[in-house]
Amino acid sequence: MDFNATFLITAISFITFTILMNVILYRPMEKIVEERKELIEKNYSESETTKLKTKSILEKKAQEIAQAKANAKNSIDTKLNNDYAESSKKLREEKIKSVQYLSEQKQKLKSESEMTEANLSENIKQYAQMIKDRLFGGQIND
Repeated sequence: MDFNATFLITAISFITFTILMNVILYRPMEKIVEERKELIEKNYSESETTKLKTKSILEKKAQEIAQAKANAKNSIDTKLNNDYAESSKKLREEKIKSVQYLSEQKQKLKSESEMTEANLSENIKQYAQMIKDRLFGGQIND
């Protein structure tokens, strides 16, 4: 193979072109690619950190909600139990009052019945005497 000046100029041109392209295009582009890579890695790590923080916040909120539900349920249960106990107490009191009232009314009716019976017994004796007097004209003495 013959090496002539054209080959040498072409080789020098190629090496010069490669060096110029390296300085002008490849290194700046490599620097831009590296910066983008660092930016992407930084954003990725920030997103992972944010994701973990969000997850912990969501778990904390879920626990707070569960605790609030449990507290509300306990509060409602306590209130219902207190209301039930109070209504049971009132019901017992009213039942006692009604039993006492019925007892008083029975006693009152019994005494009125006895009085009425005594009055009727007296009235019957008087009516029997009147009938006897009218029938026999007052001739028979007891």
